Amino acid sequence: MPEEKKDKPTPKGASATKASPTLPIVEMTDDPILNKLRAQFPDAVLEAVEILGLPTLTIAREWIVEVCRFLRDDEEAQFDFLTDLTARHIPDAEKPLQVIYHLYSFPRNVRWRLKVNLAEGEACPSVVSVWSAANWMEREAYDLVGVRFDGHPDLRRLLLPEDWEGHPLRKDYPLEFRYNRWCEKHLNMIEFREGTEYSGRFE
Repeated sequence: MPEEKKDKPTPKGASATKASPTLPIVEMTDDPILNKLRAQFPDAVLEAVEILGLPTLTIAREWIVEVCRFLRDDEEAQFDFLTDLTARHIPDAEKPLQVIYHLYSFPRNVRWRLKVNLAEGEACPSVVSVWSAANWMEREAYDLVGVRFDGHPDLRRLLLPEDWEGHPLRKDYPLEFRYNRWCEKHLNMIEFREGTEYSGRFE
């Protein structure tokens, strides 16, 4: 007799259904560092929540440098390390570009996340003056998502050629290969047209 098929166990942390559960979001209220930050910069914090226990603050664009410097230098905060800086494209949002900062405090072993929402074409102030590690991270966000950073010492593409067209991590960027002017100029290629006989030669 054939063996009965046994259901595979669900991995820890995985949902039994295909639908993704909604992340639990809790408003931050009485955090001492957040209270001090709001007292110092009343207009800077637009939203403060915890997502899966991670404090996540949405910061007004014009205040991001001052907020980052405060969180680095304050004796209670001590966020002395910029773990990562990235960006994402949310096409349907009122402000479709978002810069995300992951901060870490070595002395306290604590992580925070900051977000800045940007309108299309709006630049974000650079935080290179706060953490020099932001230099290449901001260049990557500019290269792949198209976010410009005011005050960056050398804002240019990091992974793609300077004359590349478009930003590959935007949602409207085509997934399949597209013949473009960069290919024609640098790769000595001609556009392939379906149904054309090339006899094995590209010229």
